[in-house]
Amino acid sequence: MPGLPGRDDEPREARGADAQSPGGPTVRVSALILADDGLLLVRQRRQGDNYWLLPGGGVKFGEPLAVALRRELLEELGLEVVPGRLLALAEAISDDMSRYPKHVVHVICEARAADPAARVAPGDEAVLEARYFGREELAGLDLRPPIAPFLRRCFDALPADLQYLGVVW
Repeated sequence: MPGLPGRDDEPREARGADAQSPGGPTVRVSALILADDGLLLVRQRRQGDNYWLLPGGGVKFGEPLAVALRRELLEELGLEVVPGRLLALAEAISDDMSRYPKHVVHVICEARAADPAARVAPGDEAVLEARYFGREELAGLDLRPPIAPFLRRCFDALPADLQYLGVVW
């Protein structure tokens, strides 16, 4: 798309995407929850990798983003949330679609716990841990997608307008 920043402007199909699309991009909605303790992140392990990400998950076909966000945080963390406005979009697109067909559109939403005193309790086997991080702690994390600079800016102020972070991974 003209005017949108990204890793590059070369279409992915030029990089060996001869394999059939698995049905189009996946949409993942995530919650940006800032509290007195910091920013809430979850640690997952997939395919031998251990990494941190904003809590959330896949959006089902026909499911509104706010509904998906509430469902995912309840499933993952036993946390009821109140979704807010959309803050940012980021894309993760495989460099080699024939080997690893992946295109995820990450939708980052402002959210808050319905009960500020509620404790997070991972309830999904994919979630190893959930905790709050301070701004400076983000630098040393394996964060996916790699959006730490955006998240650090959010400690000062949430963006006034929807941000497109580009193809970040």
